[in-house]
Amino acid sequence: MKLKLAVLTLCICLFNCKEEQQKVTFDDYRYSQQSILNCENTDTALFQEALLSFEDDILKYYTPDQAVYSRAYSLFVSQAIANKIDYSKMVSEHSKTILEALKQDQNLWTTNPDGSKVNFNHPIFECIGKNIKDEPLRKTFNALIQTNSMSMRMFGGQLRRKTFDMKDDKYLATYVALDLFYGKFYETDLSLKSANAEQAKKPEEHSSHDDHNH
Repeated sequence: MKLKLAVLTLCICLFNCKEEQQKVTFDDYRYSQQSILNCENTDTALFQEALLSFEDDILKYYTPDQAVYSRAYSLFVSQAIANKIDYSKMVSEHSKTILEALKQDQNLWTTNPDGSKVNFNHPIFECIGKNIKDEPLRKTFNALIQTNSMSMRMFGGQLRRKTFDMKDDKYLATYVALDLFYGKFYETDLSLKSANAEQAKKPEEHSSHDDHNH
């Protein structure tokens, strides 16, 4: 009996140790701690870091010579919606680490009917919905969230037309970062090159119309 108890205790200890090892304690904040998001019941600092790391990644990928937010957002959103991004070429090690930290919040993730990974019932999306600057877009966003209808099929067209606003609307930009960036490579092994990498369009191959909103 004592032997069984000892074995059980050892198993519990090993399980707890494994669980502790799997948890990611994030403290590598590299960007300005100026408050750009104000959301209750969320780890605002981590979401801000996620947003700013995402922006840094797309700027370096799409406009490496000079940071042009409107062009980077326009190209990123267009390609992400069309599933034409090779994230292994875009995502920095810092963003990978941030995703692992975001994964600790199990309420942030799910699998939606369209394959997207973010859980739109998470408080961060309620906060985003209250603070998107463009009123028509905000109304559409909230209506889709409230009716559990959010998808790129329903929202993608309107989102494409508002890419110019994303450089100034950090709440809208946070939605883009979570759904079209972190959510897209959530289950992807970025150490492996995409089989379609050579077929993916490079930024310079796009026409001059790509960074204009219609």
